[in-house]
Amino acid sequence: MVMLDTAMEDYLKGDEINHKKKTKEYKVMKEIMLLQVAADNYTLEPKEQFRAWFQTVERLSEDESYILSCQLEPQS
Repeated sequence: MVMLDTAMEDYLKGDEINHKKKTKEYKVMKEIMLLQVAADNYTLEPKEQFRAWFQTVERLSEDESYILSCQLEPQS
């Protein structure tokens, strides 16, 4: 949603609403809502081995996460 919001202007010439942007936003929100409903049908319980491993994973700060993300997926 953030990428869509920043990539497209809210208004076209003058005060004309950018309906193409609004349509894309609607489609994304609709898809998110459908995925959330579908996710309600699942009950996943992590296995103890995974839970133990996950507890040992190093937690990154917001800045560390951003730096790593940029290294893995450089901006073009």
